Amino acid sequence: MKRTYFQILLLFLIVQGISYPSQAKNLNILFLNPGGVKDIGVWHMVSTFMQAAADDLGIQLDVLYSDRDHIKMMAQAEQISRQETQPDYVIMVNEKEVGKQMLLNFENSRSKIFFVHNGLTVQQREKAGNERENFKNWIGTVTTDDRLAGYKLIKELIRYTQKEPKIIGITGTKATPVSLIRLQGVRDYLKKSRKGEHYQVVYGKWSYEDGKNKALTLLKRYPDANILWAANDSMAFGAFDAARTLGIHKNISIGGLGGFPFALDSIKKGEMKVTVAGHPMIGAWALVLIYDYHNGFDFKDGVGTNLKIDHLTVIDTPKKADQYLDLVLKNPQQINFRKFSRKLNTNLKKYDFRYSQVVKAAN
Repeated sequence: MKRTYFQILLLFLIVQGISYPSQAKNLNILFLNPGGVKDIGVWHMVSTFMQAAADDLGIQLDVLYSDRDHIKMMAQAEQISRQETQPDYVIMVNEKEVGKQMLLNFENSRSKIFFVHNGLTVQQREKAGNERENFKNWIGTVTTDDRLAGYKLIKELIRYTQKEPKIIGITGTKATPVSLIRLQGVRDYLKKSRKGEHYQVVYGKWSYEDGKNKALTLLKRYPDANILWAANDSMAFGAFDAARTLGIHKNISIGGLGGFPFALDSIKKGEMKVTVAGHPMIGAWALVLIYDYHNGFDFKDGVGTNLKIDHLTVIDTPKKADQYLDLVLKNPQQINFRKFSRKLNTNLKKYDFRYSQVVKAAN
C-alpha cells in the first residue's frame, strides 16, 4: 500500500514539476523541510530563520514541505534528483531514518547534500559510511547538541525544586533519533549530580494532545512527582495543562525544549518554568557552512564534516523570553549573518554559533 502511494505521489510531483528561478544569485539551495506549509511549529521557525540568513548571504533558498509525511519527503527527493535542472545543494533531515534512501537518490546527482537536525544514525553510518566517503557529494552534517539540551533542561528544573527531585519524563518517538539523545542528556546529568529519582520516562508523539494524555497518566501514577520534563515544548505545555486539570500545577516544575511562542508566553505568565531554546537556528548555520564551502573555504579543515553545536539558551524569565521572541522568531533580519562566515571574516579563528554571539550580531 505504501509503495503504491509513493509511486502515485512521485508521478504527481514529476508531472507538476518544480522549477527554479533564474540564477539571480550565485548559489541555489533547496531545503526539504519535514514540516507542513501551514505548520507553525519548529520547522516553520527553521525556514524563517534560514531565510534571513539566505538574504544576508545572497543565497537563493527554496523550501519544499513534506507535511510530516516521510514517504512524501522521499518522493520529493527522488523527483528533485531526476530533474534536468537541479539545485547546487540540497539540505535534508533524517526524519524517521529515511536519510540513507534519500542519499541513494542523489548518488549520481550534481547537487551536494547536507544534513541538519537529524543526521544519519550510527547504525546507518555503518552501512552508508560518513560524509565524503561512499557518497562523495554528501559534504556535511550539522546538528544541535541535543544531549546537552536534555542535560541543561533537567539541571534547570532541579534548580527550581526545593524538595528532593521526583522526576517523570516524556521523550519523543522511537523513530526520531533526537528523542533518545535528549533522554541521554537527562540521564547523564542525574548520574553526575546524583540528585533525585527518575521514576519513569515514556515515549510521546511530539504533540500537545499526546503530552497532555501521557502526563495525566504519569501524574496519577506518581502523585508525589515534582518535576516533569518533556522533549519538546508542545508536550511540555500539554503536560502543564494536565497538571492544571488535576489541580497540582503549582506543585510541579515543568519544562521543555524548543522555545516555542506559547512556551515563552507560559513562562512569562509563571506557568512553565523553563524552555531550552535555539533549535530553529540550525538551518541558518548550515547555510553559513555551505556558503563558505562554495566559496572555497572548506569547513572540513576547521570543524570537520559532522559538526555538533551548542547554540542553545535557557529561557526562564520574561526578559529572556521577550528577547528570544523578538530576535529569533519575529525579527531575525536584524541579525547580521555575514558575521558568522569565516570566508567573510578572515580574523575568525573558529565558527562560533552560540546564542550570545547571535545577540551580538543583531543590528
